[in-house]
Amino acid sequence: MNFNSLLWILWARRWVIIGIAGAAFIGSLLLSLLTPKLYTATTDLIVDGKGQDPVSGLASTARTMSGYLGTQAEVIRSRTVAAKVVDQQKLATQPELIRQLHLKDDPEVNRQRLVDYVANGMDVTTHRDSNVISVSFNSRDPQLAAMIADAISRAYIDTNLDLRIEPARQITRWYDQQLADLRSNLVDKQNALSAYQEKHGILVSSDRLDLESAKLAELSSMLVAAQGERLNNTTRNDISRSGAQVIDNPQIQKLYTDLAQAQAKLADLANTVGENHPQYRQAQGEVDVLNQQIAQAMRLFSGNLRSSVQLSQNREAQLEAELAAQKERVLQLSRNRNELTLLKQEVDNAQAAYDAALARASQTRLESQVALTDISILNTAIAARTAPKFTMTMLLGTLTGLLLGLAAALCWEWIDRRVRNREDLEAGLGLPVLACIPASSLRS
Repeated sequence: MNFNSLLWILWARRWVIIGIAGAAFIGSLLLSLLTPKLYTATTDLIVDGKGQDPVSGLASTARTMSGYLGTQAEVIRSRTVAAKVVDQQKLATQPELIRQLHLKDDPEVNRQRLVDYVANGMDVTTHRDSNVISVSFNSRDPQLAAMIADAISRAYIDTNLDLRIEPARQITRWYDQQLADLRSNLVDKQNALSAYQEKHGILVSSDRLDLESAKLAELSSMLVAAQGERLNNTTRNDISRSGAQVIDNPQIQKLYTDLAQAQAKLADLANTVGENHPQYRQAQGEVDVLNQQIAQAMRLFSGNLRSSVQLSQNREAQLEAELAAQKERVLQLSRNRNELTLLKQEVDNAQAAYDAALARASQTRLESQVALTDISILNTAIAARTAPKFTMTMLLGTLTGLLLGLAAALCWEWIDRRVRNREDLEAGLGLPVLACIPASSLRS
């Protein structure tokens, strides 16, 4: 079968094609007239892909816009957004929806029907290589379609904002609880530090340990000097007890000098005047007086040496006791300082933890109060004046009828095969056509 034969077949079966196409046209027309008209209203949203933190002003982690837009489209289709539209626009009071959905007196059932109506009537489209999302809604009332399309967009923006703010609010509440515990811990640490300072008399911030250590070193030096003085006095006392004549006291040395002169004078008088002479007796008395003075001075000197040794020993014992007490005081101060250092470190750590938590809590509190979103409405919905599906339905119905008519004509021709022209005759018989009678001659 060539193209010319196909044209002959279509022309021969033209009434079949016209009939089927006409029936399809009439059916499409009836369907369009009987089916309620649906009007579509579209709202365009633009998504800012910068991802900037509104609090710190820093850029957030880079995100894939295609995946982000797909996620946002699913958020728009969610029943959460549909429920917000129902509640915010009070669709349960719309007369058109009450009549269309046959709403009854059960508020919960009515709300579920309206949520389903909004969820099923919306259409969300993401545009390739673009940050624009189109939200469409179909309704029998063009004004209602435009209103719900805009309401869906606003409800989606509110939902997007809630999805951003709610985690920050939860974190803020958690930080508030942690701050209370950290504040209580910090107060306990500070009270413990204050009580320890009050208990041990640590009222100033100067390092008392250094002063006490210096005093300990001074007492140690004084003890060494006292021990040296005691040893010196003990040695001198021992020398005095042994009767040695090496006496460094000037008074005693003078007495010994006077005694030597008196004894020399006494010896000279013994040779000159004799022992019974009054001058001799007078000189003898002077010698006896000097001997008595020397003995008394020696006793006094020995007593002073013994007293000096006793005082040196007492002084040494006193310094040893003071040195031991000072050592204990220094050790106690060292232990106190170590304990105080640990308490101060605990207070500093508690303060640092509290400050860090307070700073983070302040940031999350600001984030939970920022009413900003990266979604904005680009174009609001406009109420449609005509139902675009009427024309589309007619075109699709007519085109479908033509295709069905062509298919029916070809099938009929295949069942009822006829000779339409000389080419069909030559192809069927395998013989050439010698002559043909024109159709005009046959009619005459």
